[in-house]
Amino acid sequence: MTKAKRTKANRRKPKRTTAATPYETFANALGKPIDSVEAQTVIDALGGVWEVRHLEPSAARYDPDTARTVAWDFPSAPPANNYTATHLGIRDDTIVWLTLSPALVDGSISDRAVAFRLPNVDEEIFRPQGRDWNWAPAIVRRGAAYLLNLDVGQGHWDGSYKFPLTPRQAESLQADSLLYREVWERLVRICQSRRFFDDPATLPDDAQAVINARCGRD
Repeated sequence: MTKAKRTKANRRKPKRTTAATPYETFANALGKPIDSVEAQTVIDALGGVWEVRHLEPSAARYDPDTARTVAWDFPSAPPANNYTATHLGIRDDTIVWLTLSPALVDGSISDRAVAFRLPNVDEEIFRPQGRDWNWAPAIVRRGAAYLLNLDVGQGHWDGSYKFPLTPRQAESLQADSLLYREVWERLVRICQSRRFFDDPATLPDDAQAVINARCGRD
């Protein structure tokens, strides 16, 4: 389970006891800035008071966009389930996900959390082919950004890790299969290292150091 640490962030006064709100109200807030009418309507519906929860790294996965996201937990709202509070995911002052108690969503007939999430649209632009390249990472494009998408076998489970690439680094990897394999193998060693499992927060800097050292820096 993802660990988290909290900081206080009461920036609005409590509005009222939370009650069921139309599904469309929550859906319309997804992808909206926190100062938009749609977002403020949802914030008020959830009680108007929140705590900021900083997500800590997980050994199971890493995504640089998720690493920049914080959760806003709403203590006056019923919890989403037995494991997490009703909350919004906030990145760059925008709502990128909502995880809600079903009691808050008008017409919900399930006892499971109701979730809304902006998808990460990753376009695969390169992956080495051939029997010697099983499990090889792919280079993907997400908007204007490039990422190296690496899956790593971790015994009884598989880890998923994405690392930023500059356009020049992406080009260098595609042009040189020996470089591609070297970076891949070094990243796998990092992701399977005792240092990483003892402290997953070391992964981004350690991985970026390998990529920069072997592929250059813009």
